[in-house]
Amino acid sequence: MKAFKYKVNATRDELVALLSNDGEVNKFVSITEKKGTPHMHVTARGEKVKIKCEYVGGASKDNAFIDGTKLHGKIVEREGYTEFSGVIMTAPIFHVLLFLMFAFFVAMCIVNRGFNVVPICLVIFDIFMYKDEFRKQGIIERYVYRAVKMLNKAKSEKE
Repeated sequence: MKAFKYKVNATRDELVALLSNDGEVNKFVSITEKKGTPHMHVTARGEKVKIKCEYVGGASKDNAFIDGTKLHGKIVEREGYTEFSGVIMTAPIFHVLLFLMFAFFVAMCIVNRGFNVVPICLVIFDIFMYKDEFRKQGIIERYVYRAVKMLNKAKSEKE
């Protein structure tokens, strides 16, 4: 899970338009992913914004296992600037259930006064199953950073 907060010298509509334009934001980025090219699906309703990352054009289909990696954000316009904040999470439903199961197994190990390898196996399974999904957090974070940087640079050049 990654949290962020940016101030942008642009309107909400300009920010959403740029975030929706993959080609513009990734114009100077060379992407050599075996899984394909990351594509952002942007949904904006009012102040709330959701961005979902999906690999397109790879050898296999990216199914974004159990809800995938998403950005849940909020865009608020203030006096002369726009504030964009949010959280990037990977499969929150699965990880809540995994955490509860892990806590249960640890509690049972304590109650039974014995060691059990199941919690360790669960963590290892989680890391291997979601390693590509966890990488998407960084991809979304850099994507948003580039968009904010481009808007701030464009506004400073106009002034």
